[in-house]
Amino acid sequence: MRKKTKTILIVVVGICVVAYFVIKAIDKHHNPERIAYMLNIPAPPKTLHVFECESGPITDIVITCAIEINPLEFPLLLKGYAYTQSPIEGTSYTAGNTKIGPEFPVSEEYIARPATFKDGGQVTILTDKERKRAIVDLYIE
Repeated sequence: MRKKTKTILIVVVGICVVAYFVIKAIDKHHNPERIAYMLNIPAPPKTLHVFECESGPITDIVITCAIEINPLEFPLLLKGYAYTQSPIEGTSYTAGNTKIGPEFPVSEEYIARPATFKDGGQVTILTDKERKRAIVDLYIE
């Protein structure tokens, strides 16, 4: 009996490990499209790399992602909404509402409050001086 239980346990753990990596692979494939959705742009820029995304378990839509992009393509991220730009200090962990992706110093904040968000909300992008790394945050009430 012990050998059978051990075999079943090994098979179950193996299935869980494989399922975890399959889910991660599928999620990574869809993340660039998620950024395009969040920023209201038709397609993600080719050099866009998504480190990590998280969303809150509340009734509002709250999605935050850590990204990296070729600085020459960063302006493509700003095409979907009219943003106001302002300087900001701190790091991606201290200036943002979450600690996702690698921490980096931030120097610019872009905020859009689209009228299409009927009950309110905003899109925020925190970026470094080079505009290579960013935190993208979508909040819709």
